[in-house]
Amino acid sequence: MKRLLFLVTLLAAASVCTLQAQNLDFDRLAPHPRLLLAGSDIDAIRQLPSRSKNAAAVHDRIIAECDKILDATPVERVMTGRRLLSVSRDALKRIFYLSYAYVTTQDERYAARAEREMLAISAFSDWNPSHFLDVGEMTMALAIGYDWLYDVLPRHSRSIIGTAIYEKGLRASEDPGHGWFFRAENNWNQVCNAGMIYGALATYERAPEYCKALIEKCLASNPTAQKCYDPDGGYPEGFSYWDYGTGFEVMLVAALQSALGTDAGIAAQESFMRSAAFMTYMVAPSGKCYNFYDSGSGASCIPAKYWFARQMNDPSVVAVDEQFLRNGRIPSDRLLPIYMVFASGLDLSHSHMPVSRVWVNHGIAPVFIYRSGWTHPDDTYFAIKGGRASSNHAHMDAGSFIYESDGIRWAIDLGMHDYNRLEQAGVDLWNMKQESPRWEIFRIGVESHNTLTFNGHRHAVNGMAEIESYTDDQRTRSVTINLTDVFAADAASVVRTAEMDKNDRLTITDRITNGPQASTVAWNMATNAEAEIVDANTILLRQDGKQLYLRLRTKSEAAAAIRPDHQYKPFEIVDKGVRMVGFDIRLAAGEQTEIEVSFSAQPK
Repeated sequence: MKRLLFLVTLLAAASVCTLQAQNLDFDRLAPHPRLLLAGSDIDAIRQLPSRSKNAAAVHDRIIAECDKILDATPVERVMTGRRLLSVSRDALKRIFYLSYAYVTTQDERYAARAEREMLAISAFSDWNPSHFLDVGEMTMALAIGYDWLYDVLPRHSRSIIGTAIYEKGLRASEDPGHGWFFRAENNWNQVCNAGMIYGALATYERAPEYCKALIEKCLASNPTAQKCYDPDGGYPEGFSYWDYGTGFEVMLVAALQSALGTDAGIAAQESFMRSAAFMTYMVAPSGKCYNFYDSGSGASCIPAKYWFARQMNDPSVVAVDEQFLRNGRIPSDRLLPIYMVFASGLDLSHSHMPVSRVWVNHGIAPVFIYRSGWTHPDDTYFAIKGGRASSNHAHMDAGSFIYESDGIRWAIDLGMHDYNRLEQAGVDLWNMKQESPRWEIFRIGVESHNTLTFNGHRHAVNGMAEIESYTDDQRTRSVTINLTDVFAADAASVVRTAEMDKNDRLTITDRITNGPQASTVAWNMATNAEAEIVDANTILLRQDGKQLYLRLRTKSEAAAAIRPDHQYKPFEIVDKGVRMVGFDIRLAAGEQTEIEVSFSAQPK
């Protein structure tokens, strides 16, 4: 009865689906393999290493990883806190790599090892549906193996694996408590819907009406996540989560294209298609990324970007990624085989860097990025953001920035903190309210970010910092961000402007009208450099034989400061070598002032 009720619910959802789902023609469903691979794709993938050194390196890396897996024990159902996610991700990497290795080499050892992995996972009691990302990735893992190895898997094994996909994957979404991802506006929607669509497409013949209705429900849900790219293509959860959420969105749309011959309208979403360019600008000359929110600073080739390049026939989208590969930076990404799938349909011999040196996006997390060039690690790079602290994965960092010049990242962002470590310590990590203990974590709260505070207070979590204006001409590049909502409890008006002059010298100016009480405003910046106070208005930074002066100009009473080392809680990651520097400015009630900080390598 429960199964019948859920099928009725799915069919009802399908009846009110968007145009995306209504255009699906399941009579056109391709034979196996139907996920990602279509027509002559396999031949093109096999030939790709002979015409591309980068592709040859990627192929060799995948095969080498598979050779290590051959003698490894299959994954086990071992939880990390409330998550099985690390096991699901390991499973996806193993099965995807092994399936790729078999398809490209016809070496049956790889197919047999993938079969062994899938049978072990099929025997798990469940795939941890209370944290449905775990189910989404595990379902995708088995779906790819089931589909790509369909003709070589023994019938009995296919039956066991297909039943596991159906019972532990697809049907797990029936519980409303687990299926909340259908309503999510973030990466959960993308990852979980992709997993369900993969499972349903791979095993479609086992329960056609059920799978059809589930696919249509997923596609009716998916636009809820797609709107996060509006209006300009920026991804509000940052670099690492674009790689995650958009990576699975690409997996989803590419499977629809190969299996059903349609992109279901996803490729028509202009802001979504622009987001691959956003990720190109997010990589700084140092080779690190702009790591706002829950992101690490590391960067490497992102396989999902090659779908965008192929879809738009624009190799410039992946010029940075190809450069990473030429430098030997091959990611250990579980989705790495899609590089071979999508790159096989591209001519990458004439890829070039983007023309523009400025990126601007508005939306949930507004971002402005400037870079002086695309070819040298000493190029200048400046990036600053707005947004609100209550957004998904957000930090208390409105107005914060990073800055690179002369080969040094002078102003840094510490990035994400390990989730499980905080959760195990009892931190209410996903509470985004004003008084949440989340904001007490150094890496997440305001104290570690390159922005302002008033009287030591937290930013208003629901205060939105918008980009008001920007310029991009030969004389200056500048951006103005209105921070008034963020400081509404203390100030009448706060507006931050960052400007790069024609010589790439950075100046940050904060125009403030104080509230009805006296205030101390802290101008803060995190750095890995050695710091020295030269005088009340000057701080000298030194790193790797280079130097940078921070100079303050203001009519208000002010003093330079090197902040005391943060007193970390026992469960926090200690950020060694990080210094907080800045200036303290004292304002009278209602005082209007400008705080101008210039960045220069010269003493005067």
